Amino acid sequence: MSDKKKVIILGGGLAGLAAAIILVEREFHVTIIERKPFLGGRASSFPIISDNATQKNVLTENSQSSLKDHRDKGLFIDNCQHILLNCCTNLLDFYRRIGVEKYIRFADHYLFQNFQGNKGVIKGSRLPAPFHLLPSFLRFKCLSWKDRLTVIYGFFCMFFEQSNLNRLDQVTMLNWLRTHGQSVQAIEVFWRTFLVSALNEDLEKASAKYGVRVCIEGLLKNSNAFQMGLPIVPLEKLYTQPCLKFLRERGAEIRLRSKVNRIEIIDSKVSGIKLNDGTEMVADYYLSSLPPEALLSVFDEDTVNESRYLSKLRQFHFSPIISIYLWFDKPVTDLTYLAVSERKVQWIFNKTKKNHNSNSDNHLSVVISASREFLSLQKADILKIVLKDLNKILPAVQGSQLLNSIVVKEPFATFSCCVGCDQIRLEQKSPLSNLSIAGDWTNTGWPPTMESAVRSSYCCAELILEAEGRSESLLKPDLPPNGISRWLL
Repeated sequence: MSDKKKVIILGGGLAGLAAAIILVEREFHVTIIERKPFLGGRASSFPIISDNATQKNVLTENSQSSLKDHRDKGLFIDNCQHILLNCCTNLLDFYRRIGVEKYIRFADHYLFQNFQGNKGVIKGSRLPAPFHLLPSFLRFKCLSWKDRLTVIYGFFCMFFEQSNLNRLDQVTMLNWLRTHGQSVQAIEVFWRTFLVSALNEDLEKASAKYGVRVCIEGLLKNSNAFQMGLPIVPLEKLYTQPCLKFLRERGAEIRLRSKVNRIEIIDSKVSGIKLNDGTEMVADYYLSSLPPEALLSVFDEDTVNESRYLSKLRQFHFSPIISIYLWFDKPVTDLTYLAVSERKVQWIFNKTKKNHNSNSDNHLSVVISASREFLSLQKADILKIVLKDLNKILPAVQGSQLLNSIVVKEPFATFSCCVGCDQIRLEQKSPLSNLSIAGDWTNTGWPPTMESAVRSSYCCAELILEAEGRSESLLKPDLPPNGISRWLL
C-alpha cells in the first residue's frame, strides 16, 4: 500500500464517492474526509425511528447520536426524491460500478395532471427520434389542441438550437419560450412543470441553455433517453452503503465527523490539509467535492482575493427543495407518480410498499422544487398548503386520516443555474497543480443534477491519471442520436 499514490478527497457526497470509486479501481490509496456522521451529502437518507407504541415516526436528521444508533435499523427517508433519466450515462455507469443498477426501475411514460384534474400522458411510440413522443403530445389532454401544437413547435425550435447552446446562457428560459411562440397555458401546464423540476430553478431565472439542453438530451435526441428511473430503495441503500463497502474492501479510509479547516499552499501546490481536531494530512493529490461556500472557507482570504478562479466561489447562489413525507391510514392512490401543474405541489411519488397491509405503508412523497417562498414558513404551515392541494389532486385523501408527516427543507439543494451562471462555474482543473474540483456546480455543461456531479468526478479522476502519465478517458459520452435525429443533428 505504501507504493500507492495517495489521494485525499474532501467531502463524502455523490461527487466525492464517484471519484473515490474510480480511483481505488486504479490502485490509488484514497482517504475521504467527511464532516457529517454519514455519507451522501445533499443526496442522502435520514433514519426514522419507529415507535410501535404510537405508530409514529420521528426524523432524526439533526441528532448525531440518533443517526449513530439507528442507521442500521433499515428505516430511511431520502432528503428528497431523486430520479434520473436514461440519458444520465455517467450516473448509470457509477451505479453499475458498485453493482446497484438493479435497484433502479425505469418508467416509459410521464403522467401529468392539470388544475382542472385532466390527466395527460407523455410516452414513446414506434416513430423514430425526434418524433417518438409526438403521438402522445398530440393526445395530451392537459392542453387544448392549439396549446399542444405550440409545445410541439417549441420542441422543433429546441432541436435546432444544438449549436447555439452557449449563447443561450444569456437568456432566461421564460424569455426563450415566449420568443418561440409558447402560450401562457403551454408554459404553465407543461414547460414550468417539467423544467422547474429538472433544473430546480424558476423559469424566470433559469438559463435557457440548460432548459434547452435537458429537452434535447432527455426528450428529443434519442428515443430511449426520456425513460425515468426511480430508485426502489432509499439512497442509503442505493449507493452510500454500497460505496462504503466497496471502498473499505479495497483499502480506502473513510473519516466521518472530520472537517477540513485549512488547505495549505506552497508554490501553487497544495502542501497539506488541517482538520478541525488539529490533525495534519498530506497526499500526492487532493480532490475537493465540497460545495462552493465550504470550499471557500478552507482558503485564507488573501489566497482567494488573489485568485480569479477561487474568487468565483463568492458569486454562487442556491435554489432550495422541500420534500414532504406523508403516512395515511389507507391507500390514497394507485399511481406510482404524478406531475402536477398550476399548484404548489409539483410531483407526487407513491412510496407505498406493495403486498403490505400495514397502515404505515400508505406513504407518499411530495416534492416542491425551487421553493424559495416556502423557506420562511413553519413546517406546519407548509403541511397545510400541501394537504390542501392533495385534497384536490387525490380525492381519496379527503376520506383518509393523516397518521404522520415529515417536512424536510434543503435550502442549498443545488446551485442556481440562472442566466450567466457559466461565467462562474469552475473548471475541474484548478490553478493548484495537485488540486482538482468536483461537484454538480462545476463546469460540466449540465444543470445541477446527480449526473453532473458524477461527470465532474470522472473529469477530476482523468486529471489525476493524466498527471501520473496514465491518461484514460473515463467520462461516458451522451446517448447518441438515433432514428432521424442522426441525420438532423
